[in-house]
Amino acid sequence: MLAMVGGGVARAQMVLPGAVAPATAGTSETPKPTRAKSKAPPDERHAAPLQVIPATALAGKTLSLNGGKSQITFEARDKTLSVPHLTLTGELISNPRETCQIETPSTAIPVTMPGRQDGIERVQITFPACPITFDVLDGAALVNKTQAVCVFKDANCQVNPVGLWGPQAGDLGPDRVKEIEHLRARAEAAVRENFKALAKSTKDRTAIMGFAREQAQFSSTREETCRDYVGEGRHGFCATTMTEARASVLRAKLGDSLEVKAERKRKRSGHAAKP
Repeated sequence: MLAMVGGGVARAQMVLPGAVAPATAGTSETPKPTRAKSKAPPDERHAAPLQVIPATALAGKTLSLNGGKSQITFEARDKTLSVPHLTLTGELISNPRETCQIETPSTAIPVTMPGRQDGIERVQITFPACPITFDVLDGAALVNKTQAVCVFKDANCQVNPVGLWGPQAGDLGPDRVKEIEHLRARAEAAVRENFKALAKSTKDRTAIMGFAREQAQFSSTREETCRDYVGEGRHGFCATTMTEARASVLRAKLGDSLEVKAERKRKRSGHAAKP
């Protein structure tokens, strides 16, 4: 049932089917970023260490889409990561100038973990009309542009969940902003170090050109994503978080590139050893 509330906002209560057990359970252990071993091979010594944020780091957090009205809360329940509350703010299908909201019922939405992509953990929530995949970042979760718009026909509402889900601007005080500035400088340095190491990891000019295009595309994507984050000009949370994630992606790609290089070397050695 759809009811209009003040300010031209429509709210709808979605009824979910019975909860489905997640494909892979999270844990309630205190999450800590994992780092690569300090004794790196020569080709990796000038790269920043890999930092992977575990999915369980989302437990206990309430994140807002671009620091705005859509919100999601994650919790660890019975050693399983789940979503007890989700509010999606969108626009009316019949009148895009009017906003609408979709509220989930009291039944927690299970979270599945499809695995890691380029050094970034992913989680997925699934409920009618709106399965969403999140990249787990430090204190945030990113929904990339491959995510489809969610359409709730019965509620006359459609929602675009793409963007960075993180803290609201009011939650980022002066001390936190100073910390973010420090983290941004460190993340930028890590990106430079890892990109240089990645470019030097191969002599394949086509691969190197591909790395350069990806890096240029990242700068564009970061700008496009973060310009919609509330208060970004003051706190810089979005750009910092995405830059940290980019450093991890580059470090993961470096590992893959070096593995390919090592495999080619093994094959050449094997052929050379044959009589």
